[in-house]
Order: sequence, then C-alpha cells, then structure tokens
Amino acid sequence: MTPSLEQLRTLLVVADQGSFSAAARHLGKAQSVVSSAIANLEIDLDLTLFDRSGRMPRLTPQGERILAEARLVMARCGELTALAGELAAGVEPRLTLAVDDDTWLPWLGDLLEAFSLRFPTVELELLFPLLEDLHQLLLSGRAQLGISYEQLAPSPDIVAAPLGRVTMPLVVAPSHPLAGQQSTTLDALQGSRQIMVTGRHDGQERQRFRVASRVWWAEGDMAVLELVRRGLGWASIPDVLVEGPLARGELVCLTPTFLAGPPAMSTELLWHRARPLGQAGRWLKEALQARTRGQGEEG
Repeated sequence: MTPSLEQLRTLLVVADQGSFSAAARHLGKAQSVVSSAIANLEIDLDLTLFDRSGRMPRLTPQGERILAEARLVMARCGELTALAGELAAGVEPRLTLAVDDDTWLPWLGDLLEAFSLRFPTVELELLFPLLEDLHQLLLSGRAQLGISYEQLAPSPDIVAAPLGRVTMPLVVAPSHPLAGQQSTTLDALQGSRQIMVTGRHDGQERQRFRVASRVWWAEGDMAVLELVRRGLGWASIPDVLVEGPLARGELVCLTPTFLAGPPAMSTELLWHRARPLGQAGRWLKEALQARTRGQGEEG
C-alpha cells in the first residue's frame, strides 16, 4: 500500500521526539495510536524502520533513508498547501514581467528578492523583448507587466506610469575616426555607421533615433556595445552599460555640437488596461512605483 501523509508525519514526529510516548504527547494522541501508525507504515513499506530492542526506539539504516524521503514529501505537501491557500486568496500562479533592457536587471534585483519572499509559490518569468515586441506581449496577454522606454505611439489599451530617465551617451571605440574629434557635428555622425538596437517587429520605434544613412542593427544593447567596442560604428548606449568600458579606456564619449548634453530617455511601467493584475502583480507594480517615488524624494 502507499503510505499516507499521516503515517509519514507520525514517522517524522517519532524521529524528532525520540520515542513513541514523546511523539504521542506531542501529537495529542494515545501511544498505542502512534505505535500502530508506525507498525502499519512498516507493513506497507515491507521494511523495519525502528530497532525496538533497546530502551528507546532507534532508526534502522532503512529507517534513516525513508525518513529523509519523508521529510521531502512533507515539505512538498506544505508547499502545496501554501500554494492552494494563495490561489484561493487570489494570488496568481504565474507572473510574467517583460523588460525592454536587460541592463536594468541589477536595479530590479532588490525588488525581485523581496518578491520571492512575499510570494514564494508564484512562478516568475522574466522576458527581455525590445521596442514594439514588448507592447505586443502585453497586448496579447503573454506578459502582465512591462518596463520600457517611452513609446512614440503608445497603445490606448496600455497604461503607462513613469519610472525615471536613462542617460544614453554617444560612444565610439578609441580607434574610431570620430574619437579624434574634439566635438562631433551632425554631418559627421550622419556620415559614419551607426549601431542601433532592433526588435523583431519592423515598426517606427527602431527608426526613432536613426541619424546615419548606414546602420547596423543588433538585437540587444550588449550586442551593440560589443560592435562599438570593435570600432564598427558609433551608438547611443545606456550609461550603466558604458561606465565600465569608459573607465577602462575601451570607449570614449562623443560631444555632439547640436546637443546640450547626452541624450536621455524616459522609462515607464506598463500594464494592460483591461486585464486586472493578481495580488503578486499588484504588489510588484506598487513596489516599482514606490521605488520611483522614493528616488524622486531623494533627488
């Protein structure tokens, strides 16, 4: 027969308490009930779990092994019970967060750690789509929350809340011809290859900051960074990505004559207007917005 959860729980209590009588007191049952439960478990498993020859019962080697497995089974049972409770309380089993730029993951780390403690049973999925790809995930319901750069043509079905701004300096490799210029004109940028991020939808977003007539496209800022480091063109890249390469002399910043300072882009938290979030999604949304408010107060 298959052991019952009650039998496994009794096994754990007897092992932890050290005797059948102590286990009975702990469980609030008669000692005969505890002894019968262990005896029936041994019959079901066709194993001797306790050596009863001494004054106190001792686990046999087989009993030690079964005990380890029983602890795992009971732990999983506890997780199942917790999951059922959360689902009954309106906590969604799965949450997908789509992030336009994977370089934001470090600052998301603290919130994700807190999320894991608050919702240990929720399956979290992180996706890193680019440009219009992210909005398509929200519109289709594939993702419930998104973090994106401000869109040129936002969908009326998507709610956007501000998160902050990201500075994106123009950079090239030291060996690039533009690196030797004290200041960079618009004509110079237009005449040199530009490296740009692209998504998988051929929309207007990818053309948004196009300056040059010749462009190489890359799916992700890390790929753009590597191409620029190799001297294959210039690009506007998030500052968090270029801080290290700039400090190591692998990149240099350009100073465009037609800009007052480095370009910057606003970032937004997104969700679908008609799809209500579960408890976990609402918590993460509010935590992200609280973080933004906190930064504004500090600034």
